[in-house]
Amino acid sequence: MADIEAFDPEAFAAFKSQASGAQAAPVEAFDPDAYAAFKVQQSRPAPEPSQAQQLAAAKAATASPYVEGGLPDMPSSEDLHRQGAGVPTSLYAGASSAMDSIPVVGPMLTGASDRLAAGIRSYRDGTAYGDELKRIQDYDAGAKAVHPVASTVGGVAGGIAGTAPMIMAAPALFGAGEAALPARLLASTVSGSVLGGADAAVRTGGDPIASRNGALVGGGLGVAAPVLGAAVGAGVRRAGEFAAGRLAPTAGFGSAAAGKLADDVAASGGADAVRARLGDLGTPAMLMDASPAFTGRAQGLAVEPATRGAIVTPLETRATGANARIRGDVDQTLGPAAEPAMVEAARQQSYDATVPPLYRQATGQPVQVDTSNVLGMVRDLRSQEKGPAADALDRAWNLLHHDGDVPGVGRAMIPDRRPEALHNAKEALDASIAQAQGQMGSAAASTVNRLGQVRGALNDTLEAQVPGYRDANQTAQQYFAGRDAFARGQTLLSGGRDAVRPGQLAADTAGMSPMEIFMQRTGLRSEVDRHLGTTLNDRVALQRDLMGEGDFNRARMATVFGEESTQRLANTVGREAQFDRTYNDVVRGSQTAQRAASARDIAPREVSAGSTDVLPGLATILGGADAGASALATKAGMGGLKLATSAAGRQADLARNQQLARAVTMEHGDALNALLDAIERRGRMMQQVGGYGNAAAVGTQAGTISQADRARGYLPSRLPALPFVGR
Repeated sequence: MADIEAFDPEAFAAFKSQASGAQAAPVEAFDPDAYAAFKVQQSRPAPEPSQAQQLAAAKAATASPYVEGGLPDMPSSEDLHRQGAGVPTSLYAGASSAMDSIPVVGPMLTGASDRLAAGIRSYRDGTAYGDELKRIQDYDAGAKAVHPVASTVGGVAGGIAGTAPMIMAAPALFGAGEAALPARLLASTVSGSVLGGADAAVRTGGDPIASRNGALVGGGLGVAAPVLGAAVGAGVRRAGEFAAGRLAPTAGFGSAAAGKLADDVAASGGADAVRARLGDLGTPAMLMDASPAFTGRAQGLAVEPATRGAIVTPLETRATGANARIRGDVDQTLGPAAEPAMVEAARQQSYDATVPPLYRQATGQPVQVDTSNVLGMVRDLRSQEKGPAADALDRAWNLLHHDGDVPGVGRAMIPDRRPEALHNAKEALDASIAQAQGQMGSAAASTVNRLGQVRGALNDTLEAQVPGYRDANQTAQQYFAGRDAFARGQTLLSGGRDAVRPGQLAADTAGMSPMEIFMQRTGLRSEVDRHLGTTLNDRVALQRDLMGEGDFNRARMATVFGEESTQRLANTVGREAQFDRTYNDVVRGSQTAQRAASARDIAPREVSAGSTDVLPGLATILGGADAGASALATKAGMGGLKLATSAAGRQADLARNQQLARAVTMEHGDALNALLDAIERRGRMMQQVGGYGNAAAVGTQAGTISQADRARGYLPSRLPALPFVGR
C-alpha cells in the first residue's frame, strides 16, 4: 500500500504565489489542477544557475541599495566572505584600508591594485573589464562598511607605515629632531600642512577646497604631533623602565640606586672598562677608585650626614694599611732590603778573609823581583817634573829601595827585590794617589797621573815575576768591582745631569760579572727602601721617585730588576697613589663642582606639608566662618597627605643613598662583578626600552600627521577664502 503523502498548505500557497505573482488564495479555495502542477514541480530537480545568474547575484549582494531613511542595506559578512574566495573580510578590510591610507601614494596604489585585479579576472572569466572593476570596488566598500573597526585600525596602521619612514629619514623636517620645542612645532606644522594638502589633492582630483582643508587639518595635526609623540614615547619608556627594574633585579639594589649606578657605569666607559681598571688596581680597590664618575658619587655621599660614615670609614681603614701593603709588595717583588753599612761590613769581612791570605801566599815565595824597568820610568819622569809631582816621585823612588850591603862599597840604598816589600810599596802608592785625588789644582792632577803610571808598572812587574800574584789581584778586583757596583746602584734613582742614561746602564750591566750584577741590584734595592722610608706617606711622591716623571727611572729599574718585577712594582705604587687620591678627593676634598653636583643629585627630599596657609583666610573672607572652618579642615588634610608623601619619599631617598654607599665602597671581587653583571643586563634592557620609546614617539607622530584625510571630513565643504588662496 502506497504511503499517504501529507498535504502542506504553506508550500502549496507559496507555489501558487510564485506562479501567479499575486497573493495566494486561501486554503479553502482548493484547485485540483493547480495542485497537480504543484506536485509535478516538486518532482523536478532544481536547475543549476547559469554563470551569468551567479555574477548577477554577486553584484546584487554588493550593490548596497539605499532604502527609505538613507541607511545602506549592506551585504552580510558571510556573503562577503564567500564572494572574496574565502579570505576573511575583516582581514581584507584592514589590509585595503592600510594601503589606501598611505599619504599621497595610497590612492594610487589602491587604484593600481584594483585595475590589475580587474584585468586579470576579466581575462580569466571572459567578462567585461568595467564590470569586474565595479565589482571589486563594490566589494571593497562593502567589506569596509561591514567591518568598520578593522578598517579604521588598518587605516591608522597604513598611515603610520607610510609616514614613519619619512620622519625617520628627515626628522628635522617633521619636528622630530633635537631642536627646541618651538622650532620642532613649526617644522611639524609646515610638514603636516604640506603632507595633508598634497594627500587631499590626490584623493579629490585636485579640488582646491579639499586641498586647502587638507592643508589646514594637516597643519593642525602637525602642531600636536611632536607633543603627543614625546608624551607617548616618554610613557612607553617609563613603563618599560619600571618593568625592566622589576625583571632585571640589580643584585640586592633598588631600582633608584641601580639607575644611578648604571649612569655612572655609562659615564665610565661601560662595565668592561670598570672591570679592567679594577683589575689593574687589584685588591683592595673599591668601585669609587674605578673612574671620576664613581669618585664624584662618593664625594656626594660623603657630604650627606646619613652616609658620610659609610663612605669615610672604609677609606680610613684602607689608608691605615697602605704602608704595610706597599712594603709587603716591594719585598715580595724585589726581595728584602739590606742596610748599606751592613753590606759594606759583610763585603769587607769577606775581603779580609780571602784576599790578604792570597797576597801573603804569593809574596812569601823565595823569588827576587827585577824592578829595573820601574826604576827607569821613575828616573825619566822625575827629570820632567817639578814641585809636588817631583816630590811624590822621589818618595816613590825611596819606596822601591832599601838599605843594604854592597860588596866593595858597604851600606847603601839598593833596589828592593823582595815581593812582599814591593807589594807594600804598591799599597803605599795607592794611599798617596788617594790623598792627591782629594786635592784641587793641576799640580795634584799631575801627581795622581805620575804616581798612577809608577803604580801600574810596579803591579805589572809583580804579576809577571811573582807566581800567584795575578790571581790575588783578580780576586781583590772582584771585591772592588762589587763595592763600586753597589755604590752605583744607589745612584740609579737620582736625576740631574750626572744621572746614568738607561742605554749606558744596559751596556755596562751586560759586561758585569754575576757578583757585580748582584751588588748593583742590592744597592738599588737599598735605595728603593730609602725612598719608601722618606716618602711612604705621600704615595704620589713615591710614584714620582720610583717611576720618575719620564722613562729613565722605569727603564733603569727594568734593567736591574727585570721588566716583570718592575711592572709589578709600578702597579703597586700606582695603585696606592690612586687610593691616596681617592681618599684626598672624598674625605679631604673641597666643595668642588663635581662634589656639589653629586650632592644635589642624591640629596634626600625635604619633609614638607606644602604652602596652603592662605586658604582658610581667603575662604573666611569670601564665604564666612563656616567656609573658613571647612577650608581649615581641607588644609589640614592636604597638608597631612603632602607630609606623608614627602616623608615616604625622603625615606626612599635615604635608603637609596645607603645602597649607593654600599656599592661605591665594594671591593674588587665576586660581589662587585655580580653587581656589574646585573647593571649590564639592566642597561641592555633599558637600551631596548629606549628604542621602544623612540619607536612609539615616531609612530605616534606619524599616526597623528597621517590622519589628515580622516579629519578633513569634519570640516565644512566650503570655507571663507583665505587671503593667500582667495580668488
